[in-house]
Formats: sequence, structure tokens, C-alpha cells
Amino acid sequence: MARLGWRPVNGFRGGRRAWPGAGALLAAVALAAVTALTGCSTTGDTMDAREQLAQRPSFEQAEQGYLALLADLKRIVDEKAPGLDWPSDQPAQRSRGGCSAPFDRVEGAENANYSIGRGAHGAVGDAVWQQTVDALLVPLTAQGFTEVTVLQDQPGAHEISVGDPDTGARVVFGTKVGTVLSLYGACFLHEGSPAGSTT
Repeated sequence: MARLGWRPVNGFRGGRRAWPGAGALLAAVALAAVTALTGCSTTGDTMDAREQLAQRPSFEQAEQGYLALLADLKRIVDEKAPGLDWPSDQPAQRSRGGCSAPFDRVEGAENANYSIGRGAHGAVGDAVWQQTVDALLVPLTAQGFTEVTVLQDQPGAHEISVGDPDTGARVVFGTKVGTVLSLYGACFLHEGSPAGSTT
């Protein structure tokens, strides 16, 4: 997807690499993200909000990539911390809604949040927490998720957020009594959205 950020198991990148054959599309999204930093959409000096989103993958394409990424991340967590009990093995969309500015007035644009059920029963042990994080950062960084924020780091309680600075998408991974792995997606246009501009 346009620079969502990563290299999931199926090759979807949402960032520097994406589903097969999406290299040109991802490059266009990265360009749109850079251009968006240089001016206001109402001046005519840059693409307006809808034009920026039009150069990203569709919401539906992005969702496929996000779900693939979460499945890949879960696989890594299970390899590093075996024994976690995931009541739901498959990642899924949990909620979706309108986008934030500057895309909040674009008809047909939404973002969504994803997770693997409500997480896993059991915790990632202190002894393997950092190596698990390091392993997760390999595909995340390759996909453009480069901004790591430590939300909590205490014995028996850890949580990080890893964001894609170009799109605002982020992955949250945390463990205490249970373990959570969630992805908060960026803004995309649905397939078949009207060609009009903002509302």
C-alpha cells in the first residue's frame, strides 16, 4: 500500500515493498507523502487531499496488506515466545471510521484498526522481550515503520508503539498478564470512491 510500512509474509509492504507488482504505486505514495509536507492542499501548490489518497492503494488493498503483516508478526512472536494461547489465530479488522485531517472531508476515505482477536493469554517473558522486539523490527523497519516509542518497560510489563512517519499507521505490541498485537491503519480511499474532491 502506498507507504504503509513493512514487508509482510506475502510481500505486501505498505511502505517500501508491497504486494507483488506494486512497486510503482508505492513509489507514488511515498512521493505524495513528501509533497504533502511542502504546502497546503487549498493553495494549489500541492495535490489536494483526495489526490494524495488517490496515489495510495485502495482501502481494500491496504487491508489485505495489514492483515498479512499482522500474521507475519504473530508468527515471529510465537517463534520467540512459544506457549502463548491465542483464542483467535487470525488477524481481523476490529473497527473503522473517518480519517483525521487533512483527509477528514474526503468522501469515501476511511481508516481501520486490526488485531489478532483480543490478544493472547500469557506473557512474553522478560528474558525474551527484547529479542522478540528486535525480531519484529526487522520486517517493520523494512516496511517503513521506523519510529519506535517505548510506552512501558518494567519487569513483567512491556509495551511499544512502532509508527510509519509517512502515513501515521502504527503497530502496538505489549505484554503483561496477556499479550496484545494491534495495528492502527492509515487513511485510504475505498475502491469505487467518487472522483470528486472534498465535501
